[in-house]
Amino acid sequence: MRNFWIVPGSEKNWSQSLISKGIWGLEDTIFKKLYWLAIEPNDVILFYVTGKVKGIVGYGIIRSKFYQDVPLWDTEIQEGCVKWPLRFEFDIDFILPQNMWKEKKVSISEKARFRQPLILKKWEEIKPLIQALNPNVAIESLGKISVPVMPTKAEKVSPTHDDIKNLLLEIGKLQAYVADIEFPMGSERLDVVWRRLPESVPTYVFEVQVAGDIYHALGKLKHAHDIWNSRIFLVASANDLGAVNQLLSGTFHEIQPILKFIKIEKIQSLHQAKRNIYDIERELGIIP
Repeated sequence: MRNFWIVPGSEKNWSQSLISKGIWGLEDTIFKKLYWLAIEPNDVILFYVTGKVKGIVGYGIIRSKFYQDVPLWDTEIQEGCVKWPLRFEFDIDFILPQNMWKEKKVSISEKARFRQPLILKKWEEIKPLIQALNPNVAIESLGKISVPVMPTKAEKVSPTHDDIKNLLLEIGKLQAYVADIEFPMGSERLDVVWRRLPESVPTYVFEVQVAGDIYHALGKLKHAHDIWNSRIFLVASANDLGAVNQLLSGTFHEIQPILKFIKIEKIQSLHQAKRNIYDIERELGIIP
């Protein structure tokens, strides 16, 4: 069962947590340890920034929790001691750019009652907050545990456009990137992007073609490279390679040296390999 938590913290602490690729920590007290013990992988957390912001600026999924006696945050490093050893790692599903936290944050009426480190909420309470923060969210997918699964050879099921996007999304998160689906680029939307930091422009941009418009996809990738200098990738069937090469030798000759063509099967294999490694590392207790 998936639980839903609001996690309050200062703007400085959230900034450093996000820079640290999604790690949060609690003090090792009896009271706070109860909350730490209650959280589980796949729980949803909402990032609530206190102080001048006073609102929710993003959300993510808990990946793992661990006890760590190595200083991580600036205060710990400066004082030479660990103040928040009860830690958990999370994937960032959505985050506002930091310069928009005060303007675009989602306020909640209970902010004055934040006395505990984590606030457990019901899905019916969390759902409108997430929708207000990110109107484009596939909201029902957050209400239940949903992990992308690669079709087995025995099933011989052809993956859909959304299947491949979800695989790329999880691969990005396993790579510790801020990964997004349907990322806005002007009036267009990119299938999948990976960013190094929440406020960064996309470092990697993917367009997925499963019986789609290759010309339009290449146009979006070219524009992403032009404005952000992103690394660009087209994920499609091997049957599409001839049409892609024809367009790259003509209309889109400028991106021919930089575009990477990836067969759909390669993404499926990469996702399976990443999941296998992650599961083994988690079983052995060496994450992070």
